[in-house]
Amino acid sequence: MKKFLTLCALALSSFAYTQYELHPSFKEYFKDCSLLMDKYYYINCYDYNYKGTKAIAYKLEAKILNQGHIKKRPRFQDDTNIPKKYRTYWEDYLRSGYTRGHVVPNQSMNATPQAQLSTFLMSNITPQKKDINAEIWNEIEQRERYLAKKNKELEVLNLVLYDDKPKRIKNNIAIPSFYVKILKAKNFSECYKVPNNDNFARFDRNYFKEDCRKYIKY
Repeated sequence: MKKFLTLCALALSSFAYTQYELHPSFKEYFKDCSLLMDKYYYINCYDYNYKGTKAIAYKLEAKILNQGHIKKRPRFQDDTNIPKKYRTYWEDYLRSGYTRGHVVPNQSMNATPQAQLSTFLMSNITPQKKDINAEIWNEIEQRERYLAKKNKELEVLNLVLYDDKPKRIKNNIAIPSFYVKILKAKNFSECYKVPNNDNFARFDRNYFKEDCRKYIKY
């Protein structure tokens, strides 16, 4: 019986996430937040004016990604940590012309039900053009998982950029103009900046590469 319990404990620990601690080179992006939310698996810098995130950071580990993932997707959830007047809702996106774009990808954080559910909080969602979401941004999300497996672990910073006077969908949710993804491992970094515009959806990934020194200090 003791041996069985030990094996069960080992099996559970193999799936265990640890609480995310913000990488020092990312900290400057988490100073000017209406609400700084520690979601255990990631940290979210939420802005009340935009009704959306400005920055989300997390770490991917090969040992967790290699365990497999949960296939069934949960429903989107209201984030009750946000005051009601600044929350966004699933139905806000209906007939908006935009998809519910994950900032922390479901496929990068779904080894356990709890981790996966955290990515379906509406505070992790922004209005993203359909083809950008399905094509180039999806390819870059696959790239982050590949690099995490290759390097054993990977620090990820997502920046969501808005115009000075952004267009908005229902419930006054601001539409991002660009998405930036910063991928950082030991002695390695790779960065992308993608417009929220379907005209760019099928461009080669390398077209969107940026010098990471624009975003982080070494």
